[in-house]
Amino acid sequence: MKHKEEIRRLFKMYLEGKTNSRQNAILFHYLNNNKNAEQELSDLMSETWEREPLIKDNSVEATEGLEQLWTKIYHKKQKTLRRYQLLKYAASLIMVCSAVFVYEASRKKQPEIEKTIALISKTTAPGEKVKMLLPDSSVVYLGSRSKISWPEGFEKGKVRNITLEGEAFFEVKHDANRPFVILSGKIETQVLGTSFNIYAYPEDKVFTVTVRTGKVGVAEIAPGVRKTLSFLTPGMKIAYNKGNGKFRINAGQVNEADSWTNNRFVFHDENLGSILTKLERYYNVHFEVKSSELSACRFNATFSDININDVMKQISIMSSGHIKYKINENKTKIVLWGEACE
Repeated sequence: MKHKEEIRRLFKMYLEGKTNSRQNAILFHYLNNNKNAEQELSDLMSETWEREPLIKDNSVEATEGLEQLWTKIYHKKQKTLRRYQLLKYAASLIMVCSAVFVYEASRKKQPEIEKTIALISKTTAPGEKVKMLLPDSSVVYLGSRSKISWPEGFEKGKVRNITLEGEAFFEVKHDANRPFVILSGKIETQVLGTSFNIYAYPEDKVFTVTVRTGKVGVAEIAPGVRKTLSFLTPGMKIAYNKGNGKFRINAGQVNEADSWTNNRFVFHDENLGSILTKLERYYNVHFEVKSSELSACRFNATFSDININDVMKQISIMSSGHIKYKINENKTKIVLWGEACE
């Protein structure tokens, strides 16, 4: 009786991963040389199951799972012809049961973990921009018609995951143990602590990431695949075409990364169609272009804290008067027409 209690004690210690090599040898020697080992092993398994109050589960699912486990053990036992095979069987059985115990314990705890994770979202209206503070003290400037989502709290030692649709400038609080990752469609931007701008409206063909300070990693994400595109340093900008997956990297002025947050809009060799799309979001207006040829006109332009009337005057001047426009009374719609650019 005393010997069986010792085996039972060793068996429980083994399940908990607390036995040393000498104790393992005693346990497996017993299983290998005792003719009643199979039955005793079965009894010990049942007793151990019943004696686990913290992870015991008498639900229908758990009961059926246990019955299926014993059925598999029985069929395997029919094929066991030698004591050496019994040793392997005992070891594998213990491993299986240990996994069952761990699964049940984690399944019991899972609802509690899920309850602590809540997702918060913020969406801006046309023409609106807001400054926000995230749970880790990172600062976000969210642009017009944009949406950002983040967890209620960032867990210690885990990635700080964010999703973004639209435009935002980030000032990320440094934390070497918790990378800051923003997912925008197929583009993933990862940093530890830096400042940068992401322009990623779902309806646009091109997404951009521009760095002001620090180092930023940009990758393309597809099911089961993560492809690093580039590592950007201050002043660098990546433009990614989500239609064909091609991208280009340009060097620019560091202070242009967040210029829009101060009502300063900078365009470099950009076509009029793209400029008007961005101005629509910034100024909450609608443009109607009568001639499709006008959209192909390219400009270098900077609009610094001026109203939409002055913006349109500058565009007309830059086109040498070829582009004409009319703004309606409530300044919500602007019609453009004129000759194609030379």
